[in-house]
Amino acid sequence: MNVKEHVPVIVIGGGPAGIAAALTLNARNIPCLVVDAKTGRYHHYGECLPPNALPLFKQLGLQQLLDNEEHTYYLGNQSVWGNNKVAEKLFLFQKHNQGVLLNRPLFEEQLRDLLLKSKSRLLTGYAFHNVVSQGEKLNVTLKSKTETLPISCNFIIDATGRKASVCRKLGRQKEQLDQLAALHFQVTLNTTIPKFVYTESIENGWFYAAPLSKRKLSVMLFTDMDLLPEKDKQQAFICDAVNSSTLIKQLFSKPLTSDKITKLKTHAANSTRMQKPYGENWIAIGDAAYSFDPISSYGITSALAAGYYGAHALADTLAQKPDALQTYQYIMENAFVHYHIKLHEHYNAEQRWPDSLFWQRRHQE
Repeated sequence: MNVKEHVPVIVIGGGPAGIAAALTLNARNIPCLVVDAKTGRYHHYGECLPPNALPLFKQLGLQQLLDNEEHTYYLGNQSVWGNNKVAEKLFLFQKHNQGVLLNRPLFEEQLRDLLLKSKSRLLTGYAFHNVVSQGEKLNVTLKSKTETLPISCNFIIDATGRKASVCRKLGRQKEQLDQLAALHFQVTLNTTIPKFVYTESIENGWFYAAPLSKRKLSVMLFTDMDLLPEKDKQQAFICDAVNSSTLIKQLFSKPLTSDKITKLKTHAANSTRMQKPYGENWIAIGDAAYSFDPISSYGITSALAAGYYGAHALADTLAQKPDALQTYQYIMENAFVHYHIKLHEHYNAEQRWPDSLFWQRRHQE
């Protein structure tokens, strides 16, 4: 391979974790190149930013991004969990009294714009293909639709999300703790949607719903991958689930029918972890290292925090502090253990369907 360029650090993945890492490295005066296969605006799951995430945004210097009027606020959560009653939790009396519903494509674009204003570089339209160790350096191969681009680096950051592409090439596998998956669709309603985030447990999983605009609603049904019906039966499956619910069906003025669901997508939503999220010249951050059940609302917050802490650990390592990456693992592993305890407690609060395989699995963990 003819290596044309050398950079100190390559970040594979231009999502929140990768951008947070690049901005942190830039603040530590370490040049890096962020590589992302996607170009332009693109859809990404996860628009809900709870109030307790706002201090982290301030710490990372991202708070001003939320001032854009295309991001809206929400007042609290409504849920049905453990019984048939609708519970409401308002943020009014909390220190940060509202959450944020992100316009996610805009947010991703804002992060990239922020990166381009720093000394870090962004290369889009190129996918990670391979990495090979050569002495103290790594030879990385990137591919676009028309070109193969070889680059060498001293350190590589895997910010490729749940697929952990770099780690897999390096022979590292993640531990899969469950097989949670999501069925997702968006629908435009005839009425204005109250500004809440909605969750509801059902016999074979649970619902999440949130307004994307005044009348556009994002709905996800979470269940285990092996409990999903065949693809041609999934629209009827989710319609029946919505129409049989207590809270979610109240968002619709009449029963949901399959013709209202134009794009039903499935994606993984399970908890995973990398037993050791770093090596001699690589580190995994965000979902590539630890991924969380969406009921925790950890998604964007944990991605940004992992990028921040991971990049500081890398910078400290380059500054000859040998325990920095081990400290990063300690911080992230402790956070994951705490998350898993809270997750178990939350699922244990629902005991209405003792014969349901979905709930039996959660209660046995």
